[in-house]
Amino acid sequence: MGYPSPLKVVTKKISANVLTVSSPFSILNKLNVGARMVIFHYHGDIIIWSPLPYDKEILENAIAQLTTKEYTVKYIFVINIEHNLCAEKYKEIYPTVKLIGPENTSRCEISIPLTEDNALKIIKGTAGWGNLGISNKSIVDNFELIYNNAHKNRELVIYEKNDKLLLLADMIMNLGIHGTTTGEYVLEQYSPELGFPEGFNPHGGWSFLSRYLQPNSIVGKFLMNRLQKTRQTPEKTKKVMELINSWDYTTIIMVHGDLITKEAKQTLSNVHL
Repeated sequence: MGYPSPLKVVTKKISANVLTVSSPFSILNKLNVGARMVIFHYHGDIIIWSPLPYDKEILENAIAQLTTKEYTVKYIFVINIEHNLCAEKYKEIYPTVKLIGPENTSRCEISIPLTEDNALKIIKGTAGWGNLGISNKSIVDNFELIYNNAHKNRELVIYEKNDKLLLLADMIMNLGIHGTTTGEYVLEQYSPELGFPEGFNPHGGWSFLSRYLQPNSIVGKFLMNRLQKTRQTPEKTKKVMELINSWDYTTIIMVHGDLITKEAKQTLSNVHL
């Protein structure tokens, strides 16, 4: 698996409380798909979604864009059973941090596991989060969650209410945007800020397939629905989409590819409905 060494990142401040941290990442050191974590800050609590490899300087510089006061790294969302490679290191550095993720996730010890009993329903408010043993206001007041265990990778689908953000792991990818093969459009995770030359084509060579990993591609839709196991359990896909679309989200933040900031709800619906 390929992160650059040393790790290189580019950050984007979504709001006063939300910062994305993006980097290149390749599967088998060949397929360029990029990676992204998100850092949230509320009242001195830091919450991390889909952590990148731990780098003290990168993490502290990123958090400094959200707060210059004292903080505690409280929670990490381990967003599915595959995006779990980096969380354990954070647990070593911050022993009190709680990892929220799917039960039986390998390579890291989940503190607050999502189980079959929690699946395909919206977890929210004092009662919903309380059932998971979470009473912390930074979680309860700002987030809602769906455990999408119908997905091959058993995904956590997260809604941040203040900025109307939908955070997805592998339910959707947004890599092969028109113009990326010619250099007319630059993907954030493969931009000159990360050392890539002007006009770099992230879909060249062995990474040819990555141009199809976007919501308007027939191939991309097929692959995303295969991961969602739509053919095997169409009723579960329909259910999870009904739950997701009950939220008033306007932006989709995903791991692989650029954020979707226009017609977000329609774009996701076109993939999975």
